[in-house]
Amino acid sequence: MYLEALVSRLQTNDEEFTSIQEAYYRVQAGIAGELKMQRTLADYHFPGPYKIFYNFECVNEKGFSHQIDALIITTRFLLVVEVKQISGTLFYKPAFHEFARQTEEGIIENFPNPFDQAYRHQLFLSHLLSRWGIQLPVLYIVVNANIRTKLDSSLNGSPIIHLSGLPKFLEKLYENYDETTVVLDQLESELLAISCRLPVRRKIERYRIRNGVHCKKCDFQHVMSYHHGLWICPHCGVKSKEAIFLALHQYRVLIGDRITNRELRAFVGIDCKAVASKLLKRLNFEQFGKGRGVYYLIPEDVLERIR
Repeated sequence: MYLEALVSRLQTNDEEFTSIQEAYYRVQAGIAGELKMQRTLADYHFPGPYKIFYNFECVNEKGFSHQIDALIITTRFLLVVEVKQISGTLFYKPAFHEFARQTEEGIIENFPNPFDQAYRHQLFLSHLLSRWGIQLPVLYIVVNANIRTKLDSSLNGSPIIHLSGLPKFLEKLYENYDETTVVLDQLESELLAISCRLPVRRKIERYRIRNGVHCKKCDFQHVMSYHHGLWICPHCGVKSKEAIFLALHQYRVLIGDRITNRELRAFVGIDCKAVASKLLKRLNFEQFGKGRGVYYLIPEDVLERIR
């Protein structure tokens, strides 16, 4: 969400634009892989009770974050699933904990080691279960969701499979691990109690963020003007009452959820204070403060106001 908004709002000549755009594409690929996994798990018939946490996020007792693509809990085992959507041919050097891929053009690139990532989550969860007095095996698997990816023989014996093999992998776990007395609802409650939305790690200075309500039809390249309740693109001529909602969503994500009349005018390009006041009244945002201290709260679901 943050990177998507940032790519739309950052100047294309910004020194970090290319790296941020590449990061956004990687995140999008990761999301596509996670959605494929969710469909695979939705189709799988679990032999017993289970719960799945997707995008499970929390902070450990030392203040370090954990972000798990999927956390499957059953009465036999707890499974950490790390999803990858990496293309090309994947290689691994266990002695060096080095994970790499070779592209179709023959370029070799190193990636963060997903086995070490998943193992870190495994250690953390094992520690938690022990603290909670819950005896349950904690396991992990790396799943590649790109069907065109080749797994080199150097990965033999490593905990990595193609997505299509996930159901079979789960069946083997059910065969190898016995039923326990764990109460699934209790474990779910414990995990929900520690889960939280992680804060954005990357922050961009305000001056680097482009102002304006941008035209979606023009791929956000042109700034729309406001006339009599409508946002009009000077390039393609499209008119919209709702373009403001996406702009304010991006403002909320990139800058903050509070906005004043002056800040709104500066961000969307309205010169008249009275016109901005009418717009804020029409938006019906919660208002706080008095006099010059008045500000408005942009709701988290502001995008849902688009019909």
